[in-house]
Amino acid sequence: NFPIGRLMNDALPASAATSSRMLLATIALSPFLFQLKPNLRGTAALCGTFTALGYIAQSIALVNTPAATVSFLGALVVIVCPILAVVLDKKKMGFADAPQTWIAA
Repeated sequence: NFPIGRLMNDALPASAATSSRMLLATIALSPFLFQLKPNLRGTAALCGTFTALGYIAQSIALVNTPAATVSFLGALVVIVCPILAVVLDKKKMGFADAPQTWIAA
């Protein structure tokens, strides 16, 4: 994903590369939006907005930063999110309490 994003940014401006990815994703996934329950559509749109913002941030970062660095920083979410859950929400994050977190990591 990151090396291809870097190649796309070399061929196109970051805004055009990201816009084309988002347009393709919108076209591919829009039929499924109408299959969702109406009360989930807003939540799904909000989730998609934050996902798009993440892709935009990655694309902008790839303009001046090596792909390996951006990939490493993006992968830190696997460590940062459980730490935030412990610190902010006081959740127990041991393997017995949240095995899905550690299996996914």
